[in-house]
Parts: sequence; C-alpha cells; structure tokens
Amino acid sequence: MVVSIVENNIDNNEQQKLMLHKTNIKKNMTHKHSNKLRNVFAVSSLFIATSFLATGANALEVSGEFHKGSESKTQGYSFALADTFTKGGNIYWTVGYSSLDKVKVEWNNDELFFNMATVDALVSYRHKIQSYNSFFKNLTIEYKVGASFGLTENKFTWPETPGLEEEVRYFSEESDINPIIGVGAYYKLNRNTSINVGVKYQPSFSEFGAITSAYVGITYRFGRGLDR
Repeated sequence: MVVSIVENNIDNNEQQKLMLHKTNIKKNMTHKHSNKLRNVFAVSSLFIATSFLATGANALEVSGEFHKGSESKTQGYSFALADTFTKGGNIYWTVGYSSLDKVKVEWNNDELFFNMATVDALVSYRHKIQSYNSFFKNLTIEYKVGASFGLTENKFTWPETPGLEEEVRYFSEESDINPIIGVGAYYKLNRNTSINVGVKYQPSFSEFGAITSAYVGITYRFGRGLDR
C-alpha cells in the first residue's frame, strides 16, 4: 500500500515536471515570436520615419552588408540608410539595423550562444583618396563612431532543483545602449554603386564583452551619384 502511494507520488511529480517543461517551451516560443514581430515593427518604423526625414536628402544612400564575427560561429547581416549633414560635406549620419547569430558568452565555466539584433546610430567622416592611380582614386576611407540600441533580450535560466530556486542570468536586455567604433572603405564601381568593406567593433556589449565583426557589402547612392 505504502509502495503504491510512493509510486503514485513519483508519477505525479514527473507529470508536473513534464507539464512545466512544456509550458516553459510554449512561453519561450511565444516570447521569441513576439520579439521577431517587435523587431520587424521597430525596423519598419525606423526606415519609414527616416524616409520622410530624407525628403530633403543631400546624398541619400542605402547599403547592405554580410558580417563575420571574430568567433568562428558568429555571423550576421546589416542594412542602413546614410546621408551627409550638409550638401557636399564629408560628415555623415547613418541609421541601420544589425543582426548577429551565435554570439558567444562564457559563464559558469561554460560557453553559451545567443542571437542579437540592434538599431545602430552612427556619425562618420569620409576621406576620398587623392591619387592618379586607377585603383586608389576610386577609394574612400570612412571612420565611424556611435551607439547601438538593443532589440533583443538574452538570458539563461537555470531550472529549479531540490534545495535551489530557479535562477535567471541576463546577458543583455532590450534597450541596452552600447558604443560602436569602426573603420571602412568604399570602392566606387560606377556613378551610383560601390563595394564597402570594414570592421565594426563594440568594445563592451552589455555582459558579452567585446564583439568584433568584419563585413563586406554594397552601397547605392540615389540622385547625383558617388562624388565623394
């Protein structure tokens, strides 16, 4: 009789754990889905607003890049809008969206990987190389500084165990603001199009520490073309 009661209690505990596990999975899936929808809405709103602000644009550009992180598994993409503050100037503003997958953080003698998305706001200075050489005369160097605004929440949850409560560790949160610096180069292919390469460095991204990625992409300038 006692054995039967004990077995029933064990079965009930296992069923409760299974139900709790399924509930946590559903919550995580719902949270991830809502995060994706929120990111799409935020980015769409950002570019719609920027498009309205760019009606009097001086040299409006749109660009897209593929990123490869310093860690072997880290990669991602970005796209952005940019323009000069003044007509014919060398100082640019840039507003963009960036996404990186499998960014590593070390915690509790283990390696954890997360995906992150940010809105980036940058100011940059571009210097056109003056040369008679056919290659270098099409080259422009860019120096960037700015900040990223987090769109994703990255956390790890240790489940509750006998004698220990559930513990949650946050590595980054939505709306986290982190600095960005970078250097890049543009090579003009034709009047409106250029290839861009460079390095993006975030010296202290929330609890992840330093994040570095190299990128390559393409830039298209509307209107009067690339005359930097």
